Amino acid sequence: MAEKKIILPEIEELAPEPPPKGPVVWMKDNLFYSVSSTILTLLGLLIAVLFIRGMVGFILADERKWEAITTNMRLLMVQAYPQEASWRLWLALGIIFVLLGLSLAFWHAGGKAEPRKVGRAVAAAGGFVVFVVLVAPFETNARVFGLIIGGVLIVAGLGAVRLLGERAKEATVPVLLIAAILAGVAVAALWLIQVPVPDPEGGVGESQLAGIATTTSGPWTILYLVTIASYFLGLFLRRVIPERAGRLALVVLWTMAFPIIVLHLARGVEFQNVGQYLTIGVAFAAVGSLIIWFLADPARGELGRGLAGLLLVIAIASWVVSALILIRLMLLLLALFALGGPTFAGGERATRIRYVGVWVGAVVITVYMMLLATGVSLVQTSNETVFGGFFLTWILAIGGIALSFPMGVVLALGRTSTMPIFRLLSTIYIELVRGVPLITWLLVSIVVFPILFPLGVNFVAPAKVTLFIAFFSAAYLAENVRGGLQAISKGQTEAANALGMTTLQRTVFITLPQALRAVIPALVGQVIAIFKDTSLVAIVGLFDILKIGRDIIPTQTQPYNFLGSLRESLLAVAVFYWIFTFIFSRISLQLEERLGVGKR
Repeated sequence: MAEKKIILPEIEELAPEPPPKGPVVWMKDNLFYSVSSTILTLLGLLIAVLFIRGMVGFILADERKWEAITTNMRLLMVQAYPQEASWRLWLALGIIFVLLGLSLAFWHAGGKAEPRKVGRAVAAAGGFVVFVVLVAPFETNARVFGLIIGGVLIVAGLGAVRLLGERAKEATVPVLLIAAILAGVAVAALWLIQVPVPDPEGGVGESQLAGIATTTSGPWTILYLVTIASYFLGLFLRRVIPERAGRLALVVLWTMAFPIIVLHLARGVEFQNVGQYLTIGVAFAAVGSLIIWFLADPARGELGRGLAGLLLVIAIASWVVSALILIRLMLLLLALFALGGPTFAGGERATRIRYVGVWVGAVVITVYMMLLATGVSLVQTSNETVFGGFFLTWILAIGGIALSFPMGVVLALGRTSTMPIFRLLSTIYIELVRGVPLITWLLVSIVVFPILFPLGVNFVAPAKVTLFIAFFSAAYLAENVRGGLQAISKGQTEAANALGMTTLQRTVFITLPQALRAVIPALVGQVIAIFKDTSLVAIVGLFDILKIGRDIIPTQTQPYNFLGSLRESLLAVAVFYWIFTFIFSRISLQLEERLGVGKR
């Protein structure tokens, strides 16, 4: 009996319906999904309203003395730096902005963003403006003006997304163009904005509106144009020279920029003891090269390590006897190079040649830095140092970060080294430094540290404080890097050894890059901590931005009366710190995304 074939009717397959979307759906799914989420949303909204009303009410209160900030902006930035020498600071900023423009071009910074994201960001900014204007205690005219501005931003943002349609999903908007527009608006504001300044002919506390000085708005406009020109110059140079060579040159220029700007340009330094220091440097470069070449030879074996250890003992003993500070530093540096020679220079002849070259470069840098540190400043101020205000904060932060990073990496490598002497010295240093608070080390830098130097040799307070901030931060940074080194599997080390790599090659090309990549969030957190910890220098008498805002501005009575402006000053200082720490965190997120941190 034949089976009957059952023919099923063809069913047309339909595409799944797109999920519902829109602001109402988003609010229902994320803010009012359940009773508990609704209560939390309403509670958060109430807290936001109360905070904004309180903050805006505080800012707009009649008793606020914001002219204390606008009048003393130069004091907050550079403190006692003389007006006639301010061209040095503007020239220093010019160097930084030129390097910034070139770096943006060579590193392909910025990328492109989707128009819909830009439009939504603009609309969100408009919505925030409307929300603040509605809940804060503004006057009627200000409220209407704020609503108009917020409404225009909302319509412009959402309207642009709607008009572009599907094209809004394509990444076509250059991020650097957006940044240039925002910076241009900020520069234009310097020419247009009127700020409150005290009226010298008025009574105590009376003020009037005046434009920002052209001595400020003019240079910032020039710097803005110089940065744009440097970026396009970088685009041209990127097509002329290899990118790798250009990036390497920029790294060298950025490294040289700090001592040149801070110790040369800003101080106008006049060198002392040039002939004596150069003679010592040449002698150590020549004799030290021979010693390192001899001790780094693998044929020396344990004899080379023993002689290097004896050299370290001699270097430590030199700090007890009377000798020039440069000789003491050179002996200590030579001992460290000698100890590391068998590990980092043993093997091929070419490797030892490069290692000796690094030693000569270290001698040149040490002599140069000593000449700068012991030189006499040509910029005369009423204080012990020419540095103060936010400029001092930046010097301490950049100097501390620049010095602590290589020190921390070396300490981390030393603590994970198989050589007992390196591991022991690194462990002692890390545990000793981390066991004492930073404020104690700052006091040591001012009170105890000068005792270690011969009579007549003294460093300015910012130099001593910068060194101890770097020493302190290096201990914490070393532990962060050590965690990254220990996260590297032993298989990679064994594979590098199987390929015939030396210890230096394995460290530089295999283990260290992966370790640093893994601990980028911790490293950025350490950078932010250093930047904020510079505020502790107020305890040792340095006039950073916090000390000026806390102790100087609120006590001014001449030529204007700013008594009682402590809250305004502290809020302004907090805003300064927040702006730069927020920038650091955003750069960190972009760097993590580019390097794929947390991704396989």
